Amino acid sequence: MDKIKFPISLTSSVLLLYIVSAAFDMPYALVFWLFVLINGLFIWMVLKILKDGKPSTKQFDEVFYEDYDYKRSS
Repeated sequence: MDKIKFPISLTSSVLLLYIVSAAFDMPYALVFWLFVLINGLFIWMVLKILKDGKPSTKQFDEVFYEDYDYKRSS
């Protein structure tokens, strides 16, 4: 889990910076390059999560939600 915290934090931070820069009329070049960067970071983040993430041990047929212990009714 520790291996995926940094990619998630970095991608989220740059996405927030992109949103703020677009909202406050920053120079077009900055907004454009942040847009390009966020797409690359997003792909990197997804690959890191798929590679280093921990798969769930629960099955969809048994548990409906991963983060809440809700049992499916048959």
